[in-house]
Amino acid sequence: MAERIEAPEPEGGSEAGPEPISPSAAMAIGVRKGRAARARPDPEFDAFLRKQSRLIDIQTEHLHEQRELILSRLRWGRFNDRLRALLQTMTVLVGLAVVIAIAAMAWDAHEDNGLVVDAFSVPADLAGDGLNGEVVATRFLDRLQAMQAATANSDRPAKSFQNNWSSEIKVEIPQTGLTFGEFEKLLEEKLGHVSHVSGEVLKTPGGIALTARIGDAPPQTFVGPEASFDDLAQKAAEAVYRTSQPYRYTEYLERRGRLDEAFQVIADLAATGQSTERGWAYAKWGQLDLNYHGDVPSAEAHGSRGLGYGPGSDVQSRITLVNSAVWSGHDEDNLRLSRILDVEDQKRLPDTSDLFYLENKLLGRAWLQFSEADYRSSADTWLRTGRQDSSGDFDVFAPVMAATAFALDHDLGAARRNAAVLAGKGEASVMWQVAQGAFQALPVYWIAAESDDWPAALNDARGVDAWLSANRAQRPIYALTQRVWIWPLEALAMSRAGDVAGAEALVNQTPLDCYLCLRVRGQTAATGRDWPTAERWFAEAARQAPSVPLAYSEWGDERLGKGDLAGAIVEYQIAHRKGPRFADPLKGWGDALARQGKWSDALAKYDEALEYAPAWLRLHQARDAAAQHAA
Repeated sequence: MAERIEAPEPEGGSEAGPEPISPSAAMAIGVRKGRAARARPDPEFDAFLRKQSRLIDIQTEHLHEQRELILSRLRWGRFNDRLRALLQTMTVLVGLAVVIAIAAMAWDAHEDNGLVVDAFSVPADLAGDGLNGEVVATRFLDRLQAMQAATANSDRPAKSFQNNWSSEIKVEIPQTGLTFGEFEKLLEEKLGHVSHVSGEVLKTPGGIALTARIGDAPPQTFVGPEASFDDLAQKAAEAVYRTSQPYRYTEYLERRGRLDEAFQVIADLAATGQSTERGWAYAKWGQLDLNYHGDVPSAEAHGSRGLGYGPGSDVQSRITLVNSAVWSGHDEDNLRLSRILDVEDQKRLPDTSDLFYLENKLLGRAWLQFSEADYRSSADTWLRTGRQDSSGDFDVFAPVMAATAFALDHDLGAARRNAAVLAGKGEASVMWQVAQGAFQALPVYWIAAESDDWPAALNDARGVDAWLSANRAQRPIYALTQRVWIWPLEALAMSRAGDVAGAEALVNQTPLDCYLCLRVRGQTAATGRDWPTAERWFAEAARQAPSVPLAYSEWGDERLGKGDLAGAIVEYQIAHRKGPRFADPLKGWGDALARQGKWSDALAKYDEALEYAPAWLRLHQARDAAAQHAA
């Protein structure tokens, strides 16, 4: 192939005409021309340079004029981009909110276990007199809601009761033809567990017949004269309440004194109810056994049967077992179960009411502290219960129990201030709360005992004993409280008031598996200086309740009384290990050390005891004496 030879480009450019020259090229040419200009003038080159300079000036001016416009357009473009991104983000957020709202509605619908009352079917002549279907259903619903309000302090959360003709927000959901209210109802129907109540009123020869139906349960019909419609509506409402909320219906019957019906409903629920209901039923059955029959074995059996069905019913079952242990005098079982309960009742559980959770997380803690002889902490927790409880059930009882704890902590001032709520009422006014709750509140007795006024303490115990005797036929649990609580305290006051023989006769009527009864036997023997008998009873009490500090501390007092200082210190040490916040064994330990002449050691024990009983007058007096000797 022949090679293509390129012709050299002429200096003046191509024939097509001059091409634009860049400023850098012009400068290069200018340099070359400038060198030549030194030799001779070149008008053509000078004209070229002037034109190029003018062109540069025009371009600079043009760029300067366009600068603000270009920057404005750039700013507007950036704003548009941000606005577009914001609108996209808002669209996503709105979509997400709708999804979340629908999911929340679906979840609420799934969790809905309420009851909807439909309009009743009513004959035309009754409807013409104003008793139409909605009026009948409304009056029926009023009675349901009244029963629910009467059990507002229930352990179980309430189901919702509503009608199905209430007004709703008429906002239509796009492309569905549904309103939000209709959509919510649709979700409840598809996902929830809502029960519908329907019924009808029919004319009969003697008046009217009112029939109520709930779900698949057999319909119940109540017949009576037309004028007794409200009574028929009440009976129908009770039938529906029993079917829809049998546990709360039992509480309703109990509070109205319809005990035979209450026992029947709760027994049926325990035998045939769903698994979520049976644990609660057994626990409640056990409480009814204890409170109204005084039947501890049956209460314990039903309380034990209630364990394992669910967390809420487990808490209720343990409460039943704690109460049974208290009114059996079994303090070791009470302490063991109360420690378990104190862990479980601090949790918010879905199958318990808000009130149940609030009360029991405080009540359980207050009772455990009391059982461990941490009396000051127990008093403080009881006062918190009174302040935080909204039911009003503990407005009086909480300070009464706090007063008892303060008295046992040797704080007479605080005990008297809180016991003032009983002015004009007396301790008998709280005995039903004492019996039901198994909280041993007796402040007047313990204030007198702390004041060394044992005749006054004896008079108080006898007054409570007489009241319990007068009322125990209606409430057999009072007989239990007498045997394992009041009689031992009455015997203790008798012995301290000087009647040791009478105290022995009374305390010998108490059970031999009752911790307080054994302790009082030992204290009574020690008061009569029958040291071997006292030792035997204290040893038995410690054997039956090895985790409770009270018997060890009183055993130490007995040994201190007979002069066995080393033996007393041994028992005080054990009591302190069992109840580290119990001041009494620390003071007794200090007393034993003081009698040994170990004043500095005694002073240390007194100071430690003052951390838990800062208002104890005798403790302050003993400490001052030890400080003088140790100085």
